[in-house]
Amino acid sequence: MTLLEGRTLFRVHLKHLYDQNEIDFYFKILLSHFFDLDATQLALTPSQELDVDHIEDLKRALYDLSEEKPIQYITGLAYFRSLELEVTPDVLIPRPETEELVEWVVETYSGKQIPKTILDIGTGSGCIALSLAQELPHCKVIGIDVRSEVLKIAKKNGERNKVAVEWSQQNILEWKNGSIPADVIVSNPPYIMPKEKNAMKKNVLNYEPHLALFVEGEDPLLFYNKIIAFANQHLTPYGRLFFEVNPVYIDALKQGIDNIKTYTYSERLDIFGKRRMVCLQKG
Repeated sequence: MTLLEGRTLFRVHLKHLYDQNEIDFYFKILLSHFFDLDATQLALTPSQELDVDHIEDLKRALYDLSEEKPIQYITGLAYFRSLELEVTPDVLIPRPETEELVEWVVETYSGKQIPKTILDIGTGSGCIALSLAQELPHCKVIGIDVRSEVLKIAKKNGERNKVAVEWSQQNILEWKNGSIPADVIVSNPPYIMPKEKNAMKKNVLNYEPHLALFVEGEDPLLFYNKIIAFANQHLTPYGRLFFEVNPVYIDALKQGIDNIKTYTYSERLDIFGKRRMVCLQKG
């Protein structure tokens, strides 16, 4: 199979799912991943034969894409700010909106007093914790998650990127581990209700971990309320709590914050113009 034949194969078999630019983008990613070839070689030497040892890998990836499996799970890699991260179906694929949440934290403390301790609740791949540890290098950053298999991936990502973060297996819904004073708490917790499944795309619903996506029960703010209660005890005075939020429920969250009068509330829009990010500063 030549480079050109491979690209044609992808275009023919995936045209019902993706536009041509997206198909070509995926093909180039896989050329690099499996064959260590770049896009210029496709343009300059389209008749170049592909290494037979990896053609089956390419065909398997084609099948996976036809089943709408995310390209990040096919290659096992995702990119977040300056980080290259290992991802498996045990962890969410990092989103651009979450990069904006990290940017807000970094902006808040740029040129100002750096927080001593940052706590990332529900760390997943470690993308938030590792980015903050890299960009605010004098902070102690702690990433917690309920699942040991998730923390193994986060730890590997720390080693991959040579960034030091302290990892801890904890359940924020059943906190029993004493005090962790933090100047900043950041979280992108589960915020999708099961009733919203019908509106979700197959590439998310069928492949990404439901434990990290969906809130069990009938309270969409379950994790937010638990984290705020945790912050009442563990967040230092004038410390900040940064959330990524489901825009559908942001008004309900704001109303709850206004009622307890402990925090100063602010929010930001994401790149798509949605009310996605919240910052609470403790009084």
